[in-house]
Amino acid sequence: MAHRMSKILTMLAAILVVLIVASIAAGAYLLNLSKSLPDLAVDEDSIKTARTSIVYAADGSVLAEWHGEQDRTVVPYGDMPKHLRNAVVAIEDRRFYEHGGVDIEGIARALRANASAGEIEQGGSTITQQLVKILFTDGKRTLTRKINEALMATQLSAKADKGKVLEIYLNTVYFGDGSYGAESAAQGYFGKSVSSLNLAEAATLAGVIRSPSRYSPTSSPQEALKRRNLVLKEMLGQGYITDAEAAAARRLPLGLSPQKESGQVAPFFVEYVKQELIQRLGPEKVYSGGLRVYTSLDPRIQALAEKSAKQLSAKGDPEVALVAVRFSTGEVLAMVGGRDYRENQFNLAVQGRRQPGSAFKPFVLVTALEKGIRPEHVFSAKPYSVRVTDGVWSVQNYENTITKGSLTLRAATNWSVNAVYARLIMLVGPKNVVNTARKMGITTPLEPNPAIALGGLRIGVSPLEMASAYGTLANNGMRMKPTGILSVTDDRDRELYTPALKPERALSRPVAVQASLMLHDVIEQGTGTAAKIAPWAAGKTGTTQSYRDAWFVGWAGDISTAVWVGHRAGQVSMAKVHGAPMTGGSFPARIWKQFMGGATAVRGAPVTPAPTSTGGQMLVRVCEDSMMLANARCPHTVEIYLDPGFVPRDTCALH
Repeated sequence: MAHRMSKILTMLAAILVVLIVASIAAGAYLLNLSKSLPDLAVDEDSIKTARTSIVYAADGSVLAEWHGEQDRTVVPYGDMPKHLRNAVVAIEDRRFYEHGGVDIEGIARALRANASAGEIEQGGSTITQQLVKILFTDGKRTLTRKINEALMATQLSAKADKGKVLEIYLNTVYFGDGSYGAESAAQGYFGKSVSSLNLAEAATLAGVIRSPSRYSPTSSPQEALKRRNLVLKEMLGQGYITDAEAAAARRLPLGLSPQKESGQVAPFFVEYVKQELIQRLGPEKVYSGGLRVYTSLDPRIQALAEKSAKQLSAKGDPEVALVAVRFSTGEVLAMVGGRDYRENQFNLAVQGRRQPGSAFKPFVLVTALEKGIRPEHVFSAKPYSVRVTDGVWSVQNYENTITKGSLTLRAATNWSVNAVYARLIMLVGPKNVVNTARKMGITTPLEPNPAIALGGLRIGVSPLEMASAYGTLANNGMRMKPTGILSVTDDRDRELYTPALKPERALSRPVAVQASLMLHDVIEQGTGTAAKIAPWAAGKTGTTQSYRDAWFVGWAGDISTAVWVGHRAGQVSMAKVHGAPMTGGSFPARIWKQFMGGATAVRGAPVTPAPTSTGGQMLVRVCEDSMMLANARCPHTVEIYLDPGFVPRDTCALH
């Protein structure tokens, strides 16, 4: 027994020695770090001076200037409404008034919450630590920086009272949309002074701080609303407001004020570029880092895009989104994200995910061509029903115009025959179509359901994705990821970011050329004739159920362009617009024609030549009703290329 006790005492003594040595080493390390800490003067001069970032178009003209310091107004603690102070503390640092700058309990609570949720739901940094990071550190995520940050937060908490720390924090922190400080944010979002904010507005601002892009009231209003209500829940749970106050605030809308007229060129494009840079470089760099952002936007092409979109500008008209991409490089040349950026900043060209209808059929077509199915392969065009995993999938043709007969794949593509494409996707497989779409440039998640053959997607796709994916066909099967940024430097001309514009082989050249030929026929003699322009062009129409979305996507010269027409609210029928149903072959095709006719002329781009090789095929005129050689009396005919072995031997006997 005595021997065992002696052994235990020896082990304890060894552990104690190790702890003493470790404590001495840690103390020496922390002492050395503390000697390098800056003098923590907490006053208005602590707010960093921001440098203006400038955004340039491809021709060197200035598109926008992003300001930091110029958009900040310092407000005394007493003028900050109590609801705002309480809201920020409740959601960002509930033990702010209790800890000494670093909250060990809060860190443990955040770790538990994040582990339970499987994602970052809570942060462990206190308001004091956040302020130290903004004012005194370089923001790099290193252990030394974290230790420095904690030491400075403790020192700051000892030197300044809580009111002063909170005052400087609320005047310094970033609230999104270029607003640094609560006064700038209150004016920007609500058109009023911070002192006039009500409880709901204060909770909205407090909710933005954690992630200004994710919880932006202007670009992500639903996320901002959910975040505001979470702030109100936290305030109620921590005793800052009553049940009645929380309930009344939750019933209020966001109540954003109309955006001030800025006279900004291509505002949707500028915001698209800004959001990408915020994700890559952080908001502080973007708004106050003196960036020089060189973009691909061509002001001449942008002006044509905006003019063409005004074909639908009457009261009650649906909105237009348009994206033009230089398909050989992926550079975005023009972007229209909606009718008026001042009224609504949600970018329909990038953020909008809408059903593409028959504009999705080229992905099925390409998959079929890759599997050896030829344009002259004949399919039944009769209405089609097939059992799928969740029931029976029944497909009719557009307005049930075709109820019998057969068509070649080429003719079915020209006239966008649903029944043929329903049979085609069952032949090639929905999973393969999804893979094709991804390879070509569709980035929104797709589910391998047969209905995607007709554009029936769970989420939808954006015009930017569609322009990029069609550009892969135009680029002979080489995919280029779209980008609006050419390069980014600081104001001393030091390079900060340049996207890698590297082509990726997505499709074989023969498949891309054959699909291009068939989509050229769509414009020449199919559903897209309203888009026909002088240069060689190819494209596809798309119309969804009840005329809720209408598309035309295609290319000419060196530009691939997607045009979407619909209502911002979604799921709104366009059965009667200017006296007629809205289809892809109507306004979208006409807008595309006006824009592309001008854009190809302005750029002086080489005309895309029509592929000349027909592989020994013969051009014949076929009766669409009998699929025999047409005679002079046949009312519905189509000219198609056929292998000699597929050319019908008999002349139509129906007419």
